[in-house]
Amino acid sequence: MNLLRSLRNRLFLWYVGSLLLFSVFFYIVVHILDIHYGIEIVFILFFLLACIGFFIIYKITDALTYLTEKIKEISRETLGQRITGIRSEDEIGELATAFNNLLDRLDGAFKREQQFIADVAHELKTPLATLRSTLEVSLSKDRNRQEYKKVITDAISETNHLSSTLNNVLSLAWSETPQEQKHMTKINLSVLLTELVDIAEKLASQKKQIVKFQIKQEVYIQGNKEKLARALVNIIDNAVKYTLPKGEILVKLKVEDKHALIIFADNGRGILKKDIPHIFDRFYRGSATDKVFGSGIGLSITQSIIKAHHGDILVQSTVGKGTKFIITLPFFNPLSS
Repeated sequence: MNLLRSLRNRLFLWYVGSLLLFSVFFYIVVHILDIHYGIEIVFILFFLLACIGFFIIYKITDALTYLTEKIKEISRETLGQRITGIRSEDEIGELATAFNNLLDRLDGAFKREQQFIADVAHELKTPLATLRSTLEVSLSKDRNRQEYKKVITDAISETNHLSSTLNNVLSLAWSETPQEQKHMTKINLSVLLTELVDIAEKLASQKKQIVKFQIKQEVYIQGNKEKLARALVNIIDNAVKYTLPKGEILVKLKVEDKHALIIFADNGRGILKKDIPHIFDRFYRGSATDKVFGSGIGLSITQSIIKAHHGDILVQSTVGKGTKFIITLPFFNPLSS
């Protein structure tokens, strides 16, 4: 507030000083030209212009004072509050609009953070509760060797679920770190996909599914191999889960317009039209996923990692016919490494 008062005073003094210089110049001119009533005209003009200038300066600084007071009222608990009452279309109005836009982004970020924490807590709560219940029941009475073996197997399964969820959360955190901290290197995408096809074949063999692949050789991109592999494995895992036994899964890599194009296609159950806009939402579980084990975070991680690689991902699906994921990644650029 003191700063604004000082600004108002400085502006007014600057304006008055300018008027004095103008008045002196005007007085000299009228004196040289011997104009009658020159001094009276100078004083009248000086007074009128001083009043007008003070009014303008007051209006400008008054708007800044109002803006400052409103900004001071806003805290994390009141991020939904917006600056109103400034309708001018000048720089002050633009400043208020820009600040409201900033508040919109901050409010959205905090809400996503709160929702994310709640979702993670929920995801961790279920397997922890199951694990605890399993162990408590096992201790309720003496059991034979086979029963204890089953309890341990179930406990390991829930522990693996917990570990997978935590790794997924770490991958999401990685995708949101600054670009210079992501440790991107030159990757032979052809080799990486060939390795992932081996994983796909092992997963698919359990349901006697067929994995076909068409991989163009020597395609290079810049990225983090570990994170990119996790993103692609998530799609492969989904394809295996939602494709019927003896179904087919296609993994394809081709080049198009200085970009690598990765296609994962299956002839599985497909995705309902109403679910497609939400499949990349964190912890979203579609209508057809009720009986499928998973954390509901895999595709969200995949999208985050792909975007962190300056790529894009889209999905095409028809219920009863299958699903196709198309990933676009830019070629390796030596200048950006």
